[in-house]
Amino acid sequence: MIDDPSAQEDTDLARLTKSHDEAAFRALFDKHYNWVYSKTYRMLGNHQDSEEISLDIFVKVWQKIEKWDTNQGSFQSWLNVVAKNTIIDAIRKKERIRESLLSMEDEAEVPLSEYEDSKPTPDKQLESQEVQEIVEQALQLVTKPNHRLAWVLRHIEGCSIAEISHILQRKEGTVKIWIFRCAGELRQILNRKGIQLIH
Repeated sequence: MIDDPSAQEDTDLARLTKSHDEAAFRALFDKHYNWVYSKTYRMLGNHQDSEEISLDIFVKVWQKIEKWDTNQGSFQSWLNVVAKNTIIDAIRKKERIRESLLSMEDEAEVPLSEYEDSKPTPDKQLESQEVQEIVEQALQLVTKPNHRLAWVLRHIEGCSIAEISHILQRKEGTVKIWIFRCAGELRQILNRKGIQLIH
């Protein structure tokens, strides 16, 4: 990746941004905004929230750029961590606000023995741009945002069931059911498109 011109450009721009070069920061923003927005939208499923959180992510980049070091990896890897942490913080805040409004209808409806912690979908299945786009389109058709969010955290972000339980402030059993139900709904959506992706 050292020879990657895009990564080298990021490194040069990030170093200039460390020196409070606003033009360099703007170049990083322009280059990576769409990717950050897509990642945010995939998890939040709401345009207005995603725009707001995406801007928050870049504010944090500007404020914390001195913490990034080339020895710790590429700028985009660091940006990914900043984005993920900011999105998760936003989810937690939203969940606390919604807490009193959320229905607990999903809890304890199904015996947990039926939903053992299955292996996550290999990331390799999501690597190709075409497949990723198909999955992202299907995810937006999932009826319950909390099911979609739990599935994305598990299968795309690679969080453990315990981590998701902590993020969403829900019991691990509930998280497993949400992931299971999202997977089932995704399978139906993809089958209707003639695609068999999720096993």
